Amino acid sequence: MHRQISILLAGFALTFGSSVYAQTWRGSIYGTVADATSAPVADIPVTATSTETGKVRSVRSDSDGSFRFTLLPPGLFRIQAEREGFRIFTADVSVPVNAEVRLLIEMQTGARADAVTVGGTSELLKTESASVSTVVENRNIRQLPLDGRNFYELSLLAPGTLPAAQGSAGSVRGDFAINVNGLREDTNNFLLDGIYNGDPKLNGVGVAPPPDAIREFEVLTHTYDASFGRNAGGQINVVLQSGTNAFHGNAWEFFRNAAMDARNRFAPSDETSPRYQRNQFGGTLGGPIRKNKTFFFGDYEGTIRREGITRITNVPTLAERSGDFSQSPRVPINLFTQSPFPGNRIPVEFQNPVGRALVNLYPAPNRSGIGQNYVSSPVSRDRTHHFDTRVDHSFSASSELALRYSCADRSFFEPFAGSGFSRVPGYGNDIERRAQNVMASETHTFTPTLLNELRAGFNRVAFGVFQQGRETNVNRQVGLPEPWLNSRDQGLTFLSVAGYSPLGQEYNSPQHSVTNNYQIVDQATFTTGRHAIKFGGEFRRLQQNAYRDIQGRGQLSFFGITGTPIADMLLGIPTVAVRATIDNHQNLRSSSYALFAHDTFRITPTWTLSGGVRYDYTSPGVDVRDRANLYDPSRGTLVQVGTNGLPRGGYESDRNNFAPRVGLAWAPANRSFVARAAYGIYYDQSSLAPSEGLYFSPPYYDLRLYVPLGNNLLSLNDPYPVNYPRLPSSALAIQRDLRTPYAQHWNVNLQQSVSGNGVIDIGYVGTKGTGLISARDINQPRPSNAQFYVRPNQAFEDVNILESRSNSVYHSLQAKYQQRLSFGLTMVASYTLGKSIDDASSFFSSAGDANFPQDSYNLRAERGRSSFDVRQRMSLSYVYDLPLRGNRLANGWQTAGVWTFQTGRPFTVALLSDLDNSNTGRSSLGFGANDRPSVVGDADSGNSNESRWFNTAAFSIPARGTFGNAGRNILEGPSLQTINASLLKNTRLTEWLTTQLRLEAFNLLNRTNYDQPDNFLGSPSFGSILSAGSPRRLQLGLRFLF
Repeated sequence: MHRQISILLAGFALTFGSSVYAQTWRGSIYGTVADATSAPVADIPVTATSTETGKVRSVRSDSDGSFRFTLLPPGLFRIQAEREGFRIFTADVSVPVNAEVRLLIEMQTGARADAVTVGGTSELLKTESASVSTVVENRNIRQLPLDGRNFYELSLLAPGTLPAAQGSAGSVRGDFAINVNGLREDTNNFLLDGIYNGDPKLNGVGVAPPPDAIREFEVLTHTYDASFGRNAGGQINVVLQSGTNAFHGNAWEFFRNAAMDARNRFAPSDETSPRYQRNQFGGTLGGPIRKNKTFFFGDYEGTIRREGITRITNVPTLAERSGDFSQSPRVPINLFTQSPFPGNRIPVEFQNPVGRALVNLYPAPNRSGIGQNYVSSPVSRDRTHHFDTRVDHSFSASSELALRYSCADRSFFEPFAGSGFSRVPGYGNDIERRAQNVMASETHTFTPTLLNELRAGFNRVAFGVFQQGRETNVNRQVGLPEPWLNSRDQGLTFLSVAGYSPLGQEYNSPQHSVTNNYQIVDQATFTTGRHAIKFGGEFRRLQQNAYRDIQGRGQLSFFGITGTPIADMLLGIPTVAVRATIDNHQNLRSSSYALFAHDTFRITPTWTLSGGVRYDYTSPGVDVRDRANLYDPSRGTLVQVGTNGLPRGGYESDRNNFAPRVGLAWAPANRSFVARAAYGIYYDQSSLAPSEGLYFSPPYYDLRLYVPLGNNLLSLNDPYPVNYPRLPSSALAIQRDLRTPYAQHWNVNLQQSVSGNGVIDIGYVGTKGTGLISARDINQPRPSNAQFYVRPNQAFEDVNILESRSNSVYHSLQAKYQQRLSFGLTMVASYTLGKSIDDASSFFSSAGDANFPQDSYNLRAERGRSSFDVRQRMSLSYVYDLPLRGNRLANGWQTAGVWTFQTGRPFTVALLSDLDNSNTGRSSLGFGANDRPSVVGDADSGNSNESRWFNTAAFSIPARGTFGNAGRNILEGPSLQTINASLLKNTRLTEWLTTQLRLEAFNLLNRTNYDQPDNFLGSPSFGSILSAGSPRRLQLGLRFLF
């Protein structure tokens, strides 16, 4: 049925014009020339002159009086129409990014000297476009308070948007990530001056220029036309500043310090507040190289941040370090006698020298008590340098050139690697990231009605995570065998010790990747009669060269064979040992092609039909040397890609990606109201991360597991014995006929103009995701209460397959009020009431989340609320010029702010990872703890608080060999509410120099925004909230503008 609908709509759209068009940041001005009786006037010369650069474009009105200027850069234009017998008509029109602005030119009879001038206009009503979008203006970008000065945060002012959950794959280490209209966070496309500006690894942001360098940007959230693609979610369309005929620039410094911040509710009361200091400084400069011909613009911003990161954990006591457990809660036993050591003390002659050296790597306790006896606050260091340069040149009235280069360097030291890794200093990460983005474009006017823009782009993201202290071979120092083959992996083997802080660098480092995206886009616009046709094509070439040494240093786990894990370490008896032999350097390559078609057809002066079709194809990622293996379910074994019928990319190409789109708009003659409806199909280019699975199977990546066999215990002297029997290993498979994920968008929207400068939008927005990528274990044993589980293919452990099997659906009511500058006030207010349902909210998974199925043979049980299903979200932003008049002290005051409220996110109650209650081997998957409990009561506590957010007695551990009946994402966490506000004082020092002082407060009212509660049944803090978001923080700013 879906295929027939696609073909029908594609044919319907193409009847209105065969055209192709690539995504654009340029806008247009269109309208009608009429006389005093509203009769159309043909053949009237109309000019559009940029007030900033002096560039002039000319057209003539058609037989029906219509005219259109296309491919205009965002900015202010003076529109002029004149002919003998009529007064000269003049109007100043502001063109936002990717906007179509309508203008009625009314020619009045009289002398040409008697000019008719219309005040500045920028129509907020969308009388032709069917897209749902929000434009964030330059005034708001510059004046709204931003903690960290990442302007992308303002994307959240649009209805239907939601910040990605803290700790999600795309938001790690402070990166910006967003969910749009019920779709995953990796389904968004980021554009800078019409060029792809993303990180293909996770489909995140590439470079993020400072707010002062941004002219404006548009957040397209739904039913955008066929000119936009690559991804099915939001399209964040950003336009950088350009030079003008006048020199303009500014310089700034923003400062934050812990002394100005409130204290976090969960900060230890007996500890001083950790250090925090951030300086952000930079400037912009733009102007003419040759007036009306050549212009330049450049910017720079530096960020230096120092932040103390506090962790409280448990380390061995001084007595335990020496082998004395007489004062410990648990005492070890002598495995030979099966009785405690005399006096609960391990004699020195029983202690393993390597184990004793490892225990002594722990710092000494610095807090009293047992269980949380050590606290530290090492300082993280974060330094970023960003700059942009742009040159625009006009060869002639018909040819314009633009060149831009953007670069962002980040160097970040995190003293703690993250959840599950060491909570004592010395085992952090050094993170390096460089993002570069290059754009070159030539805009050519062949005739007043036929224009073409050719763009070439290059986008590179280099990213590396390197273990702290990688220059030191700690294994050699303590006498522990060195499992690594690559010198880059040296450090300390990761030590997991139950009940104590782990030791050693995280097992996901080192890793390094360089992704290159080459892009060529050609687009054209052709206006004829009542048709505005857009056409062009696009090609992208993607490369990734990378390595990721997971478990390169190995891992030793101590679970307490003797009764206490620290005694295990002292005695040199690990419970589990893991090591990986790694020779899997990644050399991924993929190509993408796209064709686009769109036609806007004015059926009548009040009805507009827009239709188009887009074709997207992305080839499967392949290794240039085919050094990759995948599990073949039909053979039950590993197969090298490119052999035995297995495609080089692991799955067959999907070339059936035609995406029709259609919209209808009705704008009555009064032009103060618009009704719109639209439907479209949008294909999504998945991130590179799934293709990396090609590289994690033997022999290129060989992960070995060692456990005690009978009475033969492992030893720290030789934790990876050569003659140890090979245990089954994990494997990865990819669905052979993997399909390209796609989303269907549909909406009905009403717009009403209010007081000329304001517009109210209200409408229904729906999205359905189909063929979304998710994972399951096709080698999962059936649950049973037997002593040992048996997998279908006993030669392997878990065999995780990536499939295009998941689906989602989203319904919402969305409302927005947007006011352009009026009486000193600009405002954007939005509200979303929505519901999102799916069976997996990402193909990534981690402990306790709901993306990997509890039972891989019962996927229907996974259907539930999306992990990003926030039922209600409201935001209000404003910039207001205070109406104070008088001397220099009274003038120039402004206030700005952003208020946000959203209901809680859902979460899933899970069993601790060591509770493999279903006996299906879940703890060995590496995909997190996904067994769920049984519901035996009402989970609603009736009085949620931080110590008991839900009724923990409503959940119980199911009988062994069974799955619990608890559903996915059935509980909801705390709501969020913040007010960020700023007070600004602008003082004109000279005719050309103005200063701006800023005081900004984030979470002004110091509201405690709780994080999610502990959702692990079996945890001592089950049901309790242990952390919260940031308290009130203050920032000072100084800016010079000239």
